[in-house]
Amino acid sequence: MLIHLLLVAIFGVGIPIWKGLDFLDPTITAAYACLGGLFSAPAAAQAFAGSRPQSMKDAFFRIGKAILYGEGMALTFLIIGSATVSLTHGPRLMLPELDVAAEASILGIAATIAVAVLAAWATLRFSPTTARMMMRVIFLGLLIAFYYNARRLADVALQGSLLCIAATAVAVFLLRKEVSPR
Repeated sequence: MLIHLLLVAIFGVGIPIWKGLDFLDPTITAAYACLGGLFSAPAAAQAFAGSRPQSMKDAFFRIGKAILYGEGMALTFLIIGSATVSLTHGPRLMLPELDVAAEASILGIAATIAVAVLAAWATLRFSPTTARMMMRVIFLGLLIAFYYNARRLADVALQGSLLCIAATAVAVFLLRKEVSPR
């Protein structure tokens, strides 16, 4: 619980105060909307570390909990961050551009689902340690891509969502083979 409060203090208060009105920039909004995967992937790996699911329904339930956790954290950061900016820059409510926030949220949710399913599959197929390492490599690649192309994130959100949906479909296919081998 303490780590969660620290993360909220950093991402919900500290960074918005530091960035000021720039916090509402489409690039930052899109990046915040995509933070759910950082939390859902390890949660999914942990959910599958103890025991194998008995059915796809059980697997989807575990993955769903990890997704809700990740997206809940991302939404919390974005809401508290927007509130922080509003409170520190005048008496009126300031929000990110809603069309950007909506498209970025679609990307964030799609990415969160994709990495959670992939982490679940990797945990069952290999091990929790391997799954976490695999997710770290993926996140490092995404961080490098973000560093070099951050301004384009809001513009390619819907195309990125389609890639995440395709990755999810592949990961679900692989997961099904691990949960109910034939």
